[in-house]
Amino acid sequence: MSRAWFLQANPKRYDIDAALTVLDSIWWRIPQYTSEVAVGDRVAIWRSGDAAGIVAVGRVVSPPQAHPLDAAELPFVLSDGDNGEPGETTRAQVLVVKSDLMPKAEVQMLPGFAAHVIVTAPMGTVFPIDDKDWETLEPLLPAVPAAVASEGATLPPTFAWSQRAKGVLPMPGGYDGFLDSLALVCDAVESDRPLVADYPAMVEQVLGVKPVAARLRASFLRKAGIISASDGACHVSSWAEAWRTQEDPRILVALLHGHCQLIGELLAMAVDGVSTSEALAIANDRFGMGWDTSAQISNRRGWLQSAGMLEATSDGLLRTTAAGRSLLAELTLQEPQVSPAPAVDLGEVGEIVDVVPPAEERTTRPGEAVVAIAEELVAAATDSKDPDRFERAVRDAFTILGFSAAWLGGSGRTDVLVDAPLGKEDSYRTIVDCKTSGAGAVTDQQVDWVTLREHKEKHSADYVALVGPNPKGTRLFERAETEGVTVIPVDELVALCHRHAKAPIGVDDYRSVFTSPGLVDTATVGEVSDEVVRLRSLAAACCQTIRERSGAFGRLRARDVYLLLADQPVAEATSEDEIKELLRTLAGPPIGILDGTDDAGYRMTSTSETSRRRLEVLAAQLDAS
Repeated sequence: MSRAWFLQANPKRYDIDAALTVLDSIWWRIPQYTSEVAVGDRVAIWRSGDAAGIVAVGRVVSPPQAHPLDAAELPFVLSDGDNGEPGETTRAQVLVVKSDLMPKAEVQMLPGFAAHVIVTAPMGTVFPIDDKDWETLEPLLPAVPAAVASEGATLPPTFAWSQRAKGVLPMPGGYDGFLDSLALVCDAVESDRPLVADYPAMVEQVLGVKPVAARLRASFLRKAGIISASDGACHVSSWAEAWRTQEDPRILVALLHGHCQLIGELLAMAVDGVSTSEALAIANDRFGMGWDTSAQISNRRGWLQSAGMLEATSDGLLRTTAAGRSLLAELTLQEPQVSPAPAVDLGEVGEIVDVVPPAEERTTRPGEAVVAIAEELVAAATDSKDPDRFERAVRDAFTILGFSAAWLGGSGRTDVLVDAPLGKEDSYRTIVDCKTSGAGAVTDQQVDWVTLREHKEKHSADYVALVGPNPKGTRLFERAETEGVTVIPVDELVALCHRHAKAPIGVDDYRSVFTSPGLVDTATVGEVSDEVVRLRSLAAACCQTIRERSGAFGRLRARDVYLLLADQPVAEATSEDEIKELLRTLAGPPIGILDGTDDAGYRMTSTSETSRRRLEVLAAQLDAS
């Protein structure tokens, strides 16, 4: 079913009036609703500015895809922005027919349009028109160009790199079960047609995950073009429906590739086999992804492996299958010319305890503390002559993560006792066995599984963890799963500390590290940390937008901020409701760096320096308490 849209042109940046006298099609930039604009959709071209209004109608004849501005349009580009960006970005080809101007004032008088965002807050490029409003508008406009019959592509197109999502989320079911879980969600969406507001709760129920995890996956499936929304309800997208009808995983993988960075590119990396750590290094060095851990590589592995495009070899490598190599030949791979992600100055995050000095002596910056602990962990892990040294380093690492950690050691006691002080009902305890190895690898022969069971009982612990350098051997991991022991390689503990310095999370969130025996799974922690970083960045972007734009537009509402940020990477997984909640938080006590309400809009209360000081004072008082 086709939809209708306003596509807005700024005449200061693109001479839409002149273009319409010459061109019968325009490759229109689609920075918002990129996954929802589709072939056959109807369009009203809106000119902004003092003489705002509808100046043309159109029909979408190509799906949004990475595409430069057509050469015939270059003479009409006045400056960058709106449709005036000649370089490759995500565009859709639109057949256009010039019409007499329907002024903004006339549109505003039509039933349903007085409160339409194109009238009240026309900040953005793409604005949906619901079916009822289009029925009101259509008789007053020229006939929309007829739909163009075409053979149609067999695989989804690829968006421009900047509009492909950086974050990919996993689905339940293990590396081989992502598509099975996705099919359950698609079945439920098709059966229930949930409202957009009810869709995350439906995902929560279908997948059996927590509310935050459900909301993140619900947002991701829309960003990936698998689930679409129109007129307030969700449905399975046409490409996802084609995947299911044809039972062809190539379609789904191509859809993910088109909407998410480093899907097909990972297949290309793995043609000759690649380890997870090697893939992470390539992602950071060649593509500038800036990832601390391998969680995002593993998430992509799950989608590709469950689709039969990637496999894990007996020697621990990821290798592209014959099906994956065949699909690669049909995908448009992108390798943007980017510099490697700059090293993050972890010291910018704020002060944290360096090992465990008293609060009044906390002067070490988090980057320095984490680097020192990381270096000590790595060095001590292979110092088999001094196991106490490694045990103390492990204790310090868990302290950095926010636990109450004690080094016990000695005969008859666990090496490190880790407590999560969450109150009477929610606290949990983990005993940690620390193993050094002069050879650089821990094996099953070094572990006394019987003693671990005894220590768990003696200390009334909920979980057992084993920390050591490069744990290896099938026997080790089989015994760990049988005994309920989580195996944490030293490099994973180091990565957790680095991630925590950039995105501190609570010890309740770290519980997932210990709940799955065998090799540690940090995917859930990674999701929570990524969400902290995303929300922090989004909050900063909201404040910056309000500071920069309120001088010209007055107070900004959540809808205004959402539209202004919609084509920026920082807002790739957000929604108007989420921004509304963020603005309320920033305006409420005790933060108060914004002033306003949902209805009246928001403005900053002071300079950025004063806002920063308010947060620092709040943090200091929390620390003192």
